[in-house]
Amino acid sequence: MHQKIHSLIIGGTLTFLILFGNALFAQNVTVELIPAKDNTLYETTDGSLSNGAGDFLFTGKTNSGSNRRTVLMFDIAGNIPAGATIETVTLTMNMSRTASNDVRSTSLHKLTADWGEGASNASGNEGGGAASASGDATWLHRFFDTDTWATPGGDFVASASANQDIAGTAAYTWDSTTQLVADVQGWLDDPANNFGWIVIGDESASLTTKRFDSRENPTEANRPTLTVTYTAPTGIGDVTAVPSTFELKQNFPNPFNPSTRIRFTLNRAGQTQLKVYNALGQLVATLLNDRLPSGNYEITFDGKSIASGIYFYQLKVNGLRQTRKMVLLR
Repeated sequence: MHQKIHSLIIGGTLTFLILFGNALFAQNVTVELIPAKDNTLYETTDGSLSNGAGDFLFTGKTNSGSNRRTVLMFDIAGNIPAGATIETVTLTMNMSRTASNDVRSTSLHKLTADWGEGASNASGNEGGGAASASGDATWLHRFFDTDTWATPGGDFVASASANQDIAGTAAYTWDSTTQLVADVQGWLDDPANNFGWIVIGDESASLTTKRFDSRENPTEANRPTLTVTYTAPTGIGDVTAVPSTFELKQNFPNPFNPSTRIRFTLNRAGQTQLKVYNALGQLVATLLNDRLPSGNYEITFDGKSIASGIYFYQLKVNGLRQTRKMVLLR
């Protein structure tokens, strides 16, 4: 039997999964995530400093000889379907201020204990931190001021998952490694043990600090971004030859930020349109306008270029129409 696979790119990422007979043909899907939480561990003897709601994150050693470490965690299971196979993982962070342009090796280590992001918010360039707030991660605390790290400065795997040299101000990417892929795959398979990474800079000498932009930074493009490419689970043996219904399913995740997956089924071939509208009924994007065979489909819609709010996505084919609501929440 002739088999056809459609693929398009919309807003950075768009993937179709199409069923023919009892086989599923899946392309790789790429998602971009910002941290679900991030913070800086400021070295102190009493855990009195943090910066949970701040615009910046820090690594390295200050002029006064105290260390700074960044912790960050991404919601993997909430954005990638269970059973998926992780293919590649990269982390990009924007370094916006530095004590010097000297090259400093900076490593990612898998955290082995949970931690918090409280309401502390440092002022100015934020290098000095702010008074720790309830639930903050600090040099001593996983959650201020009740739960402590087993080891001051964070509990993490000694071997690095990835390394990157950081010099002058710029965006830097930790390239995909076998261990980064293993970390994310493990968090997808066992979300309860997803504690994220700790970012450790050069702590061998003073004046090695580097400042990175956090998930709260007002410049969205500068926020930490985890890019994950995965292969969706096939579900081979669990499908019928031709779907029995025309159905537009609820997007997942919902609310979403910045991307979400839209699934639909066609019980017969036809000219198919999938469009997104804002709450005023104005057209935001045409995701699809093509003749498709019967089958099951999935589209990953990237909402990076649109504002937070309520949107409606509508599927039309063969005179039939279905509409559902989705929420973009930054």
